Amino acid sequence: MSGLSPLQNKFLDLLLSSGALRFGEFKTKSGRTSPYFMNTGAFDHGRLLREVARCYAEFIDQSFPGSVHLYGPAYKGITLAAATAMELSGIRSAQVPFTFNRKEAKDHGEGGIFVGRIPDKSTPMLIIEDVMTGGTSIRETMALLTPREIPVRGVVIGIDRQERGETDLAASTEVTRIYGFAVKAILTMDEIIKALWVHDKPVERLGRIWIDESINSRIGDYRTTWGPLKT
Repeated sequence: MSGLSPLQNKFLDLLLSSGALRFGEFKTKSGRTSPYFMNTGAFDHGRLLREVARCYAEFIDQSFPGSVHLYGPAYKGITLAAATAMELSGIRSAQVPFTFNRKEAKDHGEGGIFVGRIPDKSTPMLIIEDVMTGGTSIRETMALLTPREIPVRGVVIGIDRQERGETDLAASTEVTRIYGFAVKAILTMDEIIKALWVHDKPVERLGRIWIDESINSRIGDYRTTWGPLKT
């Protein structure tokens, strides 16, 4: 079907069939007008979320051996981290704690900014995200974790859009250089495009064409504008 692994093929089909990955014209969190967009709000029922979380869990099991503590940035990272923790605990037959943050600290009850397993300096976190564009969400997350001296082991994202961050580097490379941990993606935009557009022609997948000539042209222009200028 493509040059993707079985896990990547499964994940791509879930993204397309659910409408989580769409092609058209969209404004991203970083303010860029993009010809493609990922919206994990489309993971809106239990069976689908479980299948998506299973992909994340299998990817983590392959990429990050040993114990992990998952962190899901509010809001979309919350369900991803919680569901992935359940799936990964089954794969490894081990406890997989998870944490997410509130947008605003709570000043009553248990209080605080974190929900779930309270992170501490001895437990490296694995940040779970849906997509990386300019790295904005990771910087916001690190602004919460760094002052509390909470270590981070790495970041797992569904799609790396392979775009510039705040410098001429790809956002994922920039994050690694700034914070010192790995950023690993289940799929990159290069891989997605190569699966849907081959030899200058669209490829039918799940019974339809996803990238036509017009969209492919806009994708090329967009990636020329926002792609990294340095490696």
